[in-house]
Amino acid sequence: MDAGSAPRVSIARCGSYDRDQVRAAVASCLAPLGGISVFVQPGTRVLVKPNLLSSRQPEDAVTTHPALVRAVVEQVQAAGATAVVGDSPGGRNTRSSYAALLKRTGMQEVIDGTGCEVAYFDDAYDEVPAPAGATFRRFRIARAVREADTVICISRMKTHQLALLPGAVKVLYGYIPGVAKAEYHLHTRTDADTFADLLLDLCTSFPPALSVMDAVVGMEGHGPSHGRPREVGLVLASPSPFALDMAAARIMGFAPEEVPTIRRAVARGIGPAGLAAISFPGEPADAVRVPPFRHPGPIVMGRVPAPLVHLAGRLLASRPEIRSAVCRRCGKCAESCPPGAITFVKGRVPRIHHHRCIRCFCCLELCPEEAVEVTYPWIRRVLFP
Repeated sequence: MDAGSAPRVSIARCGSYDRDQVRAAVASCLAPLGGISVFVQPGTRVLVKPNLLSSRQPEDAVTTHPALVRAVVEQVQAAGATAVVGDSPGGRNTRSSYAALLKRTGMQEVIDGTGCEVAYFDDAYDEVPAPAGATFRRFRIARAVREADTVICISRMKTHQLALLPGAVKVLYGYIPGVAKAEYHLHTRTDADTFADLLLDLCTSFPPALSVMDAVVGMEGHGPSHGRPREVGLVLASPSPFALDMAAARIMGFAPEEVPTIRRAVARGIGPAGLAAISFPGEPADAVRVPPFRHPGPIVMGRVPAPLVHLAGRLLASRPEIRSAVCRRCGKCAESCPPGAITFVKGRVPRIHHHRCIRCFCCLELCPEEAVEVTYPWIRRVLFP
């Protein structure tokens, strides 16, 4: 592929979340792409969408670090545009719970410090046609996304129980209001490729102008919320979410075919066919690779062909369990379970009905006390030690 037409991924080193270091790294990352003015026009409204999965502190590495969000917001404002920060966390949200999340994740400090606007996704949304979609032809999209002239998404480098690498494509799932996400999970159920196609349809129908990845500190293992923080020391940016995720997979030590969104994007011809098809105007991905990230356990089921999932599920499937000693009996897991596989009686430990579980792991992602863990059948431990 001609270097001029190849999708570009710019990578810059960043050793800490010190505000000045992050500002310099973001500027260095955007410079080879032409700078922020290539993506943002004066007088426009720009939605800066981080990953705000749940109400966790920045050092937990669950959400996009506020230092990255602040640096991008400042770039947008310097270009003469209005910056708006917003996302839709998983589960049922209210304005008060969203306000508490913004404060705990450090986003409120960014909003106060920069004077940018804030968007709440869950009270205004539309059913929008997605003619570019191959599988999903309509999406329920937050109105704040549609009202923006430009969208810049900031993901975090981490692992995911179902998607392996959520990255720049998966972060767009936040376009969909919290409760509505359950309907899409029910449609895709345990088929990782169908879920990947949903995300690709969302991305091709409503693509961001720019994707940025917070890889200063990533997460490995049982991501996206219960893994271990992992120092990486990078910031990545690209106009192509697909290219950005392929570069991130390389840095993390994952083969492209392991990641459902990358595998399906290649099959559908909407992403680069390989790392050689990507242009790296800054640091090349191979020059900044780190020792391989620890995989999340449940990825084995993502490789099982859809017709065999039901049979394999009896033998190999991981499943969520609730640790009663840790559970504070808030019922958040039951409230957030798409198929209603969890029953909750106030004052008691919730009960998971595994025959109805679709292994979306929303309970794991959204439990505020990390009381949900993933367990594996003995045959799985023997075959995949």
